[in-house]
Amino acid sequence: MQKRHYSTKEVLKKIGVSRNTIFLWFKHRKIPEVRRDRNGYRIFTSGDIQLILNYKNKVMPPKEN
Repeated sequence: MQKRHYSTKEVLKKIGVSRNTIFLWFKHRKIPEVRRDRNGYRIFTSGDIQLILNYKNKVMPPKEN
């Protein structure tokens, strides 16, 4: 059975980015905000993790000058 919710620390380990990076992605709205528990801590679902991985692995063409 798969876990239903993940902590920020668990997600950082799964996706392989730093805490600062993921918080900047939230701040600049690169990834959608996730739900929070009653203490204000972020709680991630498997779907949230997949969206973050999709953004992390997105390939963009180079910008033209």
